Amino acid sequence: MEGEHLSQRKLHILYSAVEDYIQFASPITSGSVHDKYIQDISSATLRNELSALEAMGYLKQLHTSRGRIPTTKAYRLYVNQLMKSTRFGKKELDAVRGLLSKRTAYLRDVVTQVAGVVSQATNYPAVVVLNGYDNLPVESIKIIPLIDGSALLLIGTKNGIVNGQFAINSGITEDVCIDASNLLTKKFFGKTIKYMRDNIQSEIINAQNEIDNFSGLLNSLLDCLTNLANGKAKVVKVGETKLLNNPEYTDLKDAKKVLDILADDEELKEAFEKDDDNEISFTIGKENNSEDLKSCSVVKANYKIGGKQIASIGVIGPERMDYSSVAGALKVIMNELNKLNLLQDSKKGDENK
Repeated sequence: MEGEHLSQRKLHILYSAVEDYIQFASPITSGSVHDKYIQDISSATLRNELSALEAMGYLKQLHTSRGRIPTTKAYRLYVNQLMKSTRFGKKELDAVRGLLSKRTAYLRDVVTQVAGVVSQATNYPAVVVLNGYDNLPVESIKIIPLIDGSALLLIGTKNGIVNGQFAINSGITEDVCIDASNLLTKKFFGKTIKYMRDNIQSEIINAQNEIDNFSGLLNSLLDCLTNLANGKAKVVKVGETKLLNNPEYTDLKDAKKVLDILADDEELKEAFEKDDDNEISFTIGKENNSEDLKSCSVVKANYKIGGKQIASIGVIGPERMDYSSVAGALKVIMNELNKLNLLQDSKKGDENK
């Protein structure tokens, strides 16, 4: 395993150096490490250890300073150890809990507000990639006729309301839309939007005696469901300018590279959409595929319902990121999302008894 060849003293020195650089963004010197963290060995010994860590690829010398800074290899070792040993802070994120308890809002609005809370808690740009709506379970369906000859489709899910719009003919009344809403809710409660799209025709044929009054809705409704189920992943970003608070981006050329990534939804999807089994994953510096993210880290958590990935939530920041606080904020948010799903599943189980 990476890091096993390092002595306990070297590991202690390296972790202290990384934490110091994360906090102060100042190049690491033997004197600063000695004065702040490790006073039981001489400065000369520390210089030798830091030189050895540089030779092993964990630190690199700055041309503009006599100090060193951590490399991607050092951050990866530090993060791997952090994820084994750190007990994440459980401070209350009341804003998140409040958002998740109000499932009457449009899902995109909820996602935007959650991203805002993540950005506020971490002080980094936050990104949420919502992987389409096809895997969201249906809780309610409402069809509301509008005065322009169309109807608004509102699909209630555990996480908020998904909406669409489709055309209807002049013979469709409000009562017909209410009947259609009730039947569709009964037929597809607990099923995913994709399942509803794929099976609505066969289900309606089986209930033909119940749908005579609103058969004119079906084709347009099916088109609307297809658009929802097949929609591209949606990207929400909050706090992009927080990136400029970090000394790494005082040079606007360096900042522009990352800001351009944050403005490019396709690049963000590539950085955030990868499905994996880790509760929280870190892509550090040169581990990123994008050249413009080679000096950054991406920390993300995957949100799943029924084993299917619904969204990725995370932040982009410099390699010198406070990984512990970022992971802690994501951990709390994912715990709250998972509690919400467990609560809803248990309610559904009680109703089915």
